[in-house]
Amino acid sequence: MAGMWRFGWKPSTVPTGSDLEGTLVSGALGTDPLLRAACAAVREGDVEVGTSLLLETREDPEARAYQVEALGRAALDRPDEVAALIEDGADPADTLLWTGHTLLARAMALPSGGHAERKAVVAALHEARPPLEEAARLGPEDAAPWAALQTVAMGLGDRVERERAWTEARARAPHLWPAHLTRVRALAPSRGGSAEEMFAAAGAAADTAPEGSPLPALLALAHAEYLRGEQRRLVDEGKSPYIASMSMGRLHGDGVHELFVLARDWASAAVPHVRDVQAHHLFAWAFHRSGRTEPARWHLGMVGRFAGEIPWSFFGPARAEIALAMAELGVDPRRAPEVDTGAA
Repeated sequence: MAGMWRFGWKPSTVPTGSDLEGTLVSGALGTDPLLRAACAAVREGDVEVGTSLLLETREDPEARAYQVEALGRAALDRPDEVAALIEDGADPADTLLWTGHTLLARAMALPSGGHAERKAVVAALHEARPPLEEAARLGPEDAAPWAALQTVAMGLGDRVERERAWTEARARAPHLWPAHLTRVRALAPSRGGSAEEMFAAAGAAADTAPEGSPLPALLALAHAEYLRGEQRRLVDEGKSPYIASMSMGRLHGDGVHELFVLARDWASAAVPHVRDVQAHHLFAWAFHRSGRTEPARWHLGMVGRFAGEIPWSFFGPARAEIALAMAELGVDPRRAPEVDTGAA
């Protein structure tokens, strides 16, 4: 059992977190070279590139949701240019889906600390909703608009719309990663849910997932959301952030054993999937937090040089947290194999 986790190389010198931080690249624009190239072109102003990609994803909900998320982030400063593609003959359903994701990405990038900042986020989320609703109307079989509307509703605290979007997304694509991920996050105690509901949602995603799917990693997300919520509660009660962080300690007990079994089963039967890197980050965080060195090292080695926000950003700057974990575990992304999930 343990042999599966063995990592194939040992760095000759032990790198530090600061050594590694600069070698990591964000996975926010995807891990597939073709998608990353398209996102780079969109950032430079060549928005037409995105339309051909989306046209090819009609029959693949996972690829569609994954690509339009990345394209939305890439077009963050160009929502009007994306929307204008319809006038040039681009498919309205694809273009409105992309426009909605672009506006959603803008909303998610806004600071949300103070009252005025929160008002700006709410306004931006409301702006993202109409194009997504129209995309859903024009593409009645498409799960992607509903998954995004679920995120919008979670951000607005709109429970009724959130439940509706979740139901609609699941009816069209029962195992869609972003829909299940948002479901787990929406049910966190910090968002008005309960630990029981959140862990039940993550457990259901894992239990009903097709063999080889990365969905079981969402149980690690539930643990991360729970720990973050508890840490915030302690800070709100007057503890310093450092003391709150230290008092949370490690993951332990039956929960970690369950994660180990799920991760082992996934690793032995994994089918290539566009969310593999995100799943490896979730499992790597959980095993690193629980002191399970071998599986943590293996999963972190599988991300290549791609940094993922979730769940590392719950506990500090994501890239710094990942680099520190890599250094502690002896994982050097400079010598890791290239990760390419473009086949999925």
